[in-house]
Amino acid sequence: MAQLLFSTPAFRPDGSSVENVPMLLDARMRLVEPACAWLMHVALVRGRTRSPQTWRTYAEALYDWWQTLEANGWAWDEVGPGELAAYRDQMLRPRGDSGRPLARSTINGRLRTIGRFYRWSVATGLMKQVPFASQEIALSRSRPQAFLAHVDATGGRIRANELTVRHMPMLPRPLAPEAIRRIMAAMPARDRLIVEWAVTTGIRRMEVAGLTVRHLKGAGSEPMVPVQIDETKGGRSRIIYPPAPLVDRTRAYVREERAVLVRRAATKRADRDPEALFLTCRGQPMKPRRVGAMFTAAAEAAGVTATFHALRHTFAAAMLRFLQREARANPELNPLLALQVLLGHADLATTAVYLRVVETDLSAIETSVDDLYAALL
Repeated sequence: MAQLLFSTPAFRPDGSSVENVPMLLDARMRLVEPACAWLMHVALVRGRTRSPQTWRTYAEALYDWWQTLEANGWAWDEVGPGELAAYRDQMLRPRGDSGRPLARSTINGRLRTIGRFYRWSVATGLMKQVPFASQEIALSRSRPQAFLAHVDATGGRIRANELTVRHMPMLPRPLAPEAIRRIMAAMPARDRLIVEWAVTTGIRRMEVAGLTVRHLKGAGSEPMVPVQIDETKGGRSRIIYPPAPLVDRTRAYVREERAVLVRRAATKRADRDPEALFLTCRGQPMKPRRVGAMFTAAAEAAGVTATFHALRHTFAAAMLRFLQREARANPELNPLLALQVLLGHADLATTAVYLRVVETDLSAIETSVDDLYAALL
């Protein structure tokens, strides 16, 4: 079966090192040339896809499709709507490992990625036409409007892959401070710090994993410490503002617990990244998936259904409520635009979802960022 690999720092396509570029190999360990050519284009040429996380997402979708091609004996450039529809329907069936089908958002994401690959193949002359049709659909009225929706001449209609399935996205669900406290109760110091960084700044698990010791060098007497992070979704740098007491406790973790891990790893001559802020018990950097798995396990042990991303939703809802209150005294402040900057969203419509959260979720209405910090720190 096909295999998915990622480049190491030794990969130098244009003379400079590029890590984490995905590569697809067939059952005979040969490069799948059309797939690899597109993935290289995505990673090295396209200006809008600078994040290795985006490369991985695209690669995993194409990898799953290529496994389906091999399992059914289909040629990648001879498939049509029937084969793609069969692939979609297979994803809609319950899976053996979980007993549930894939989420419709996941299915649509894979189909859109496959669509991007085939459109690129047509544009580069590898195929004559894409193996699916597009249709015009109306955007859901529950979907947040874009910033310039009032000058949109399309009437709220877009062209979409006809194979995608109807999907009604759910509103983000913030966690109550009490639920977060229950999850944190049995956590070791490192894991509690990770949760506090997430819930007080809104950073994602990949951004937590990207924190380094250098991020703690900021000093001052202000209650919030500005920290610039570069390992973000989409590769866009932004400033986060952890509370000063949290930064102080994190520095204590670096001096004490982390220092022991670093010395132990050095004694064993283990490979390690000395810059990574949060380390495993072996002295290795915490990876994003490990961060997510750590939180999910702790939540399950506390009887709470939640993922790590719920901490970002909690911060966003609380911060929006706080900014709305601040705007009463400062009319020049736009709460939604300020929140967009803090969260690092490229599209204001993504941030606008939280307006509905604070309108419909009573716990979010009652919890502002001040209340949240006081309850957790």
